[in-house]
Amino acid sequence: MEPITNAKNLALYWVQPKASQRYFLLLSDEREFASLEFKSAFGSLAVAITSERQWSFKRVGFFNPRVTVRRLNEEIDLAVYHPRWTGSEGTLSMAGGRSFTWKATNFWATCYTFLDSAGEQLLWFKEGAPESRFSNLFKIQAKVDIEAAGWQLPDLELLLALGWYLLILRHEDAAAGAAAAAAV
Repeated sequence: MEPITNAKNLALYWVQPKASQRYFLLLSDEREFASLEFKSAFGSLAVAITSERQWSFKRVGFFNPRVTVRRLNEEIDLAVYHPRWTGSEGTLSMAGGRSFTWKATNFWATCYTFLDSAGEQLLWFKEGAPESRFSNLFKIQAKVDIEAAGWQLPDLELLLALGWYLLILRHEDAAAGAAAAAAV
């Protein structure tokens, strides 16, 4: 796995190698920069790994849902993401006091971004696969673009992994809602 700094000026994609597995890689061609793996078929606990760090992400709470970010195998929250009631945006509060806004940038919520406290866009995720193939129809994938300000962030790798985690949760929640509506 390579450091994310080696990805400057490269086209980055979060890809799902197998549609049947909740395992994802951040790639540029064959170069790997991060991975995200859910620990069970239905739970929200996931582990993100980069060349520098490892974190666990977990959605907790029902009436007050949030996502906790911890170093792998530790119990202290490094950050907590609080979604707004619409689910299409929220706030990531870091332990050191910094915060970031996560929000959809289009009506269909197929493109998301992290903004700093001044409202400057840092990086964004646009749903879609690097190649048009029939097998990609059943996978969750996205292109990632990092703005100049994003490359300066010490938490860039965390935002890349957490943003992808949030998109997967949103996608799976939408699929579950559609299945429930169809069953009624």
